[in-house]
Amino acid sequence: MKTFLARFRLSGLLLLVAMTTQAADDALGVDEAVALAVRNAPQVTAKAAALDGARAMNLASGRLPDPELVMGVDNLPTNGPDAYSLGNDFMTMRKVGVMQSFPNGRKRAAERLQAQASVSVAESEGVQARLEAAQGAADAWVSLHAAQVGLQGLLDLKPDLSLQAESARAAVSGARATVYDAVSAQAAVADLDDRILQARREVEVGRAELRRWVGEAADRALAAPPAFDTLPAGREEMLATLHRHAELSVFDARIAAANSEVALARADRHPDWSAEVDYARRGAAYSDMVSVQFKVGLPLWPHYRQNPAIRERQAAVRQLEADRETALKMHSTEVTQTLEKWAAARDRLALYESVRLPLARQRSHFALAGYQAGRMDLRSMLATYAEEGELRRMHAELLGDLGHAWALLNYLTPPGETP
Repeated sequence: MKTFLARFRLSGLLLLVAMTTQAADDALGVDEAVALAVRNAPQVTAKAAALDGARAMNLASGRLPDPELVMGVDNLPTNGPDAYSLGNDFMTMRKVGVMQSFPNGRKRAAERLQAQASVSVAESEGVQARLEAAQGAADAWVSLHAAQVGLQGLLDLKPDLSLQAESARAAVSGARATVYDAVSAQAAVADLDDRILQARREVEVGRAELRRWVGEAADRALAAPPAFDTLPAGREEMLATLHRHAELSVFDARIAAANSEVALARADRHPDWSAEVDYARRGAAYSDMVSVQFKVGLPLWPHYRQNPAIRERQAAVRQLEADRETALKMHSTEVTQTLEKWAAARDRLALYESVRLPLARQRSHFALAGYQAGRMDLRSMLATYAEEGELRRMHAELLGDLGHAWALLNYLTPPGETP
């Protein structure tokens, strides 16, 4: 019998270990959440489609336009005995021909440059979309994790307070405590319950935001958090590479595209030309004829036509360059401020976890022991637990602050790409 019980307990233990391992393997980590968001976010799919379109147009850029078929009748009489006759008058000709336009070489080169710039814009916007998806998913994961930590911290206090509320009610019956004490204990439990309900709501809000990025995977348990107190690079390195971040790369690509527009406008100051070859058939009594003609554009007044367009597109380039400088300053300020927030949250969180929370837990234990031994009144003991609950709430808030700062700094570039 003892052998059977030992085997039964061992089997149960192995089953529990297997279930725990399976649950841990199924847990959603921040890296997996980011990967799911980058792969499935609609905005990423949209930018990928835009890139496909830009690459397709790049194949057609700078090529000659399609030739044109020319068909018609020249010199058709409209009165007299040969009116509307196609073969009686010697000047009447039925012709068919081909015309080909030849845009100047500068224009075709500028069109190729413009198409390549459009591809670069689409690529940089795709990188930015992946970056936003990565940051959004990581930020949502952090929010849910911090909310769960805050909820668990409040739940850990519930057994002690509930037990003391029951003890206070029993003490009233035995005339060892006042009704006021019993009501105070019950009010403390109700206040804690209210905080727990609020914390549960924050957990569900965080899960809904995470679901936006990762879908049904948000319903899985969260894995252990990454090291929020560690960044992928040092402060100086992160500030020195700001100009290579995705947000600024989009501006660089748009400036290149605007410069290609300037080149295209300048190319309009040079003439285009075209060639046409026609075969004309006359009446049976007359010879057929072949015609060859060329057309050349004459940009004779650039001061009124081409130059204003050039200046307008040059102004657009200057505007984009100024916008890029503004964006660089804003991005630099944001990253610098986030680095400061991250450092402050890291230091404060270390203080909470190494000193303040352990001390608060000890105070609560000592207060409970003092109350049970009659050396502390109930209200002082409940105040001590309330202070610990507030510290746990602040700890969860600090954890969220640190995680949010880490998410922004860790994903200044999309996963797998270096700044």
